[in-house]
Amino acid sequence: MQKEAPKIFKVDPKFKHELLKITGAEKIMLCFQCGTCTADCPVALRVNEFRPRQIVEDARLGLKETLFSGDTLWLCTGCYTCYERCPQDVKVTDMIAALRTLAVKEGYIHPSFRMLIDSMAKNGYIYEITDFENELRADMGLPAAPKVNLDEVSKIMKKTGLNKLTGITMEEG
Repeated sequence: MQKEAPKIFKVDPKFKHELLKITGAEKIMLCFQCGTCTADCPVALRVNEFRPRQIVEDARLGLKETLFSGDTLWLCTGCYTCYERCPQDVKVTDMIAALRTLAVKEGYIHPSFRMLIDSMAKNGYIYEITDFENELRADMGLPAAPKVNLDEVSKIMKKTGLNKLTGITMEEG
């Protein structure tokens, strides 16, 4: 039986200092790893790989590539349970949002979010609104979903740089 090779992690010792400058992550060094965030997290209860406490520790250790390249950051639902219960007021939810922002700036975008952005560019919505959805809306007494000005969506995506971050080619209209 062959032994599994040890994992080698690339460490960026300056990463935690970068995080300390970002609103939402400035209290990262206050975490004393009590685990309350993980114990109360509804995602962690169902997904073994998702551990908010571990995300904080990986960020403090400078394991940026590990955090950015996996699925973990993108599993947080933003429910703020960890935020509300942290005895050190670390604001884990905001820190994860800050980590996601940094990941996107460095070109790490989870495929599921890339699909949503692509759909937004093509349809103006995160999913296509068809006659079926409009019929359901009518059955509930709602008007049809409004038509989207895709030129405006394109302008917004270009102005924010979202098209460049995601590699989406915007059509000229």
